[in-house]
Amino acid sequence: MAGASNRNGLREELVARARDLVPVLRERAAIPDRTRTLPPATHEAFVDAGFYRILQPARYGGYEADLETMIDVAAELGRGCGSSTWVFTNLLMQTWINGRKDGRAQEELWADDPNAQTASSFPDPAAEIREVDGGFEVSGEWHYSSGIDFASWNNLQLFFKPEKGPPFVAFAAVPESDYEVIDDWDMTGLRGTGSRSLRVEEAFIPEYRIHRVQDEQALRTPGSRINPGTIYRLPFWGIGARAFSAPAVGLARGMMDYVVDDIRDRTGARGNVKLAEQPTVQARVAESGAEIDAAWSMLLRDCADATAITEAGRLADLETRTRWRRNNSFAVQLCLRAADRLYALAGMRAMEPDSPVARIWRDIRAASSQVGTAWDPQATNYGKALFGLPLADPRARG
Repeated sequence: MAGASNRNGLREELVARARDLVPVLRERAAIPDRTRTLPPATHEAFVDAGFYRILQPARYGGYEADLETMIDVAAELGRGCGSSTWVFTNLLMQTWINGRKDGRAQEELWADDPNAQTASSFPDPAAEIREVDGGFEVSGEWHYSSGIDFASWNNLQLFFKPEKGPPFVAFAAVPESDYEVIDDWDMTGLRGTGSRSLRVEEAFIPEYRIHRVQDEQALRTPGSRINPGTIYRLPFWGIGARAFSAPAVGLARGMMDYVVDDIRDRTGARGNVKLAEQPTVQARVAESGAEIDAAWSMLLRDCADATAITEAGRLADLETRTRWRRNNSFAVQLCLRAADRLYALAGMRAMEPDSPVARIWRDIRAASSQVGTAWDPQATNYGKALFGLPLADPRARG
């Protein structure tokens, strides 16, 4: 199904809807910074535009499209608001994961409400995970749950070492009635994502609500038996972190918009030279634009490669999957470099408290700190795979 959303015009339509929302998102962009969550109207606009349906199974009204569509939509939405885009891609990624689960889990989630959303969260080191008859019992705190304010379910990430067998990583869904939200998100970057923590106490999670990343070794998932699209068989560990890099592309494009529009009519400090006419300014803008385009293209190419390999009935080898994760992180590094250069061009205007350029700069910095985009771990994982050395991350097996 590679490029299916392109062939029928769906991707272009969704990107156009995202582009139309950019002015509205820019008008609202300061609100999430104050409230530490998105305006409900923004989430509702995303629902109405069909953005959360991009990776949802067709049997529940979804488009069952591809990751390239998500990336292109994020590249537009990010021009308007980074926090809004981060919530969009993170919630959408859990829709993709849920489409890979047992059909019973999908029925619980979407049978009565096809617009139901799922957030995700990362376990505290003190979280307790016990394997019991028919599933798992969990207690403790999970953190960084972006978009939790708009989700009725949460995919708790489980890092588990059974008594017998290798460790594994899983996404285990719990309904909102099983957890308490902790209002602890107060960061300088991506402030509006509402990435709060949650607390669960002895919550039972049946096996059918769990997606084990390692199951993908067989090029099928429980969900792919009922949702046959290629998207539900792609290697999550290799390609899934696009949810964290795609917003960075949109953010960098947004900064380019602001800085270029400002420079068009600005003159130097002495007032006799237009900045747009200075070769150094032209060169810096050109370099930044090239970095952003290169980052965007890299993300799209790897997704296309992953789809082609999966449709050919092959599982990408470890070196390839770590290369995809390396590229994902490097794309964010390119956006960071562009943002740093553009930030400097903005001058003292970027130092104003309500400067959109400053907000974008902080948001890209925050996006680069997520483990899936942080450069050092992804670079060293690729180096280890290239030289045939073992990787500590158990997700590398899936």
